[in-house]
Amino acid sequence: MREGFRVYWRLSHSTRTRRRLQEFVTGLASRALSILELPERKAFLEKEIERSFGFRRVEILIRPEGHERFSSESTRVRSLLARVLGILDGLGLPFLNRAVGKERGVAAILGQIDGTYCFAVKQSQKSLGLLVIDTSPRAQLDADLEKVLLSLCDQLAVVLENSNLLRGKLELERTVSQQAQMVQLGEMTARIAHEIKNPLSSIKTIVQLMQEDPEMGAKYSKDLALVNAELDRLGHSVAQLLNFARPSGERQEGAHLREVAASVVSFLERDLKTQGSSVSNEIPADLPHVAGNAYLFREVFLNLILNALQAGGAGMQIWLRAWEGVVEDGAERFVLLVVEDNGPGIAPTLQSKIFMPFFTTKQLGTGLGLTIVRRDIEHLGGRITVESPARQERGTRFLMHLPLFDSNDK
Repeated sequence: MREGFRVYWRLSHSTRTRRRLQEFVTGLASRALSILELPERKAFLEKEIERSFGFRRVEILIRPEGHERFSSESTRVRSLLARVLGILDGLGLPFLNRAVGKERGVAAILGQIDGTYCFAVKQSQKSLGLLVIDTSPRAQLDADLEKVLLSLCDQLAVVLENSNLLRGKLELERTVSQQAQMVQLGEMTARIAHEIKNPLSSIKTIVQLMQEDPEMGAKYSKDLALVNAELDRLGHSVAQLLNFARPSGERQEGAHLREVAASVVSFLERDLKTQGSSVSNEIPADLPHVAGNAYLFREVFLNLILNALQAGGAGMQIWLRAWEGVVEDGAERFVLLVVEDNGPGIAPTLQSKIFMPFFTTKQLGTGLGLTIVRRDIEHLGGRITVESPARQERGTRFLMHLPLFDSNDK
């Protein structure tokens, strides 16, 4: 098939050839739409364009969205996208060619992305990405083939936009389904928690009375202390069950993340010292308040820090960081909150499960901590994702994209 298209290039002035190429482009886009997942669509298109046109390499660079913009790879892509699209807009051109693009460092930029050609993929003036092509050993393509590739970019724009719409639809359906399941689980959990809480309170009262009795306290002090500690642990589990069952709506008064984090670190000071672990609060003092309230983010910090300590054992290091950001179009400001540790990390096979209710790999605990964190963050209009390993094949990094506090939401 590759050799056949090479013949087409030599006959590029033929109207019949151009029509066949256009039919191929349209057919390629139609086949791509049958692939649901965007990464698989992207890989299919790259492979088919490369194989069919005889190019050395093809890469489709998609404008990063959401937390993808904070990964090292997407930072590189975003920077190159902005530079290349800026040059294209400035010159009023639909594509760049390394062989003839000497102005504004075009050749150097295309060299960074290993391309001899770079086509803008746009729909309704909205930049969706770039089609990067290495045509080596050919430095320049003929005009007819360039027109075909421009047509291909129009089809790619449709494919990418449809992918965004499909992803949005699937996410909405998934959210509705999860909310229904959470309501059912919440009702069941509340019943169980209340059944446990009442007798637990009675038992704790009896134990405290026994400890206060001089004879019983002296004879069974160690046993009673152990029972009391276990009752406290059970009480914490019941509190988590009730927290999971309660509605996620909380009073909006804004939260100062550094202050909340400092209070949590102070609360955990004894546990951290006993375990030989540390928490570094690197959240800036001048960070704007985020939506929510101090109680909600106290629970977020507690759950994430305790999870890290329980998973990593002695000598854990945990970092709390945050900074303000702006979405590319400048229409939305947000805060990115990051909780990172140097523990053993989370296996790739488990990362899709850790936010599920009652999922845990630990012997103790309810498996609700991360579920509650995600529910509360999403209720605020934010997002939470996980990266593991975080650095040097170790560690876990939780990233929370949080909306700023709006006094009108009180």
